[in-house]
Amino acid sequence: MPQRYGWAGPTLLCLLLACSVTAFAQPAVAAPREAVPSESLTGAWMGPDGEPLPFQNHGEVLEFLRTAQVVNRKPAPEGINKPAVLTLEANGVRARAVLREVASEKKRIRIGERFYFHFFDSYANECAAYELARQLGLGFVPPVVPRGIGRPGSVQLWIEGGRDASDKSFRPRSPMGWMKQVWDKDLFDNLILNVDRNPGNMLVGPDDELWLIDHTRAFQPNAELLAPEALQKINRKVWDRLEAMSDDELKDVVREFLSTDQLAGLLKRRELLQEKVGELVAKSGEDAVFY
Repeated sequence: MPQRYGWAGPTLLCLLLACSVTAFAQPAVAAPREAVPSESLTGAWMGPDGEPLPFQNHGEVLEFLRTAQVVNRKPAPEGINKPAVLTLEANGVRARAVLREVASEKKRIRIGERFYFHFFDSYANECAAYELARQLGLGFVPPVVPRGIGRPGSVQLWIEGGRDASDKSFRPRSPMGWMKQVWDKDLFDNLILNVDRNPGNMLVGPDDELWLIDHTRAFQPNAELLAPEALQKINRKVWDRLEAMSDDELKDVVREFLSTDQLAGLLKRRELLQEKVGELVAKSGEDAVFY
């Protein structure tokens, strides 16, 4: 059963509380990935041998995922929808990727405390999450493309060296840098109504960068926010990008992957986010809300 929201478990809760308390007391260290990343990916992705992959931008990564030969396939170690781990090769370059093929729709179900009259669990939602995160300048969803390996599915670049966010030994070197990534995650998950966020689909990279994976249960049509109480600080650059898009522009980012009902839910949730952020600003002022 998917968890209702975010950081489940006492260890992770304590970690977040510790970060919020100690963030201003720690010496400054290099923060994780900027929220609005460069398109250059030199050294950002690693191969199975631990060496950086030679891709220079998103386009090269996506082309590799679309066209590289599958030289090995095995079941993923985790995942209720039975994803597979692929080894891909093209022009002497090898990289691993996750294949997801789930594509189901259910009517009138309850998951946790939430009811759904129309529930989507689909590889296409993974593609939509990547495209939207990239459009907003959020670099924490790994590149993914729609690709059928026998049947329709998605292929997403594997995060080599990533560990589950539930790892008890994890202590961020920059508590404030980590908290900014968590705040960005909270905004994103509210926007896409990702009902299956849990520590198993949040990975920590070698530089304390947060990676968000497995969005097959995001983009539900419900016109409601996932957890508005989690919204504490808002990334100014990300927020400006979200507000600047017209309804048609926002839909165009993900139209290829989502149903009409899912698109309508996305637009409504942006409206709800605007209302919520407006309330926060009215109460505390812009300087206290935006960073």
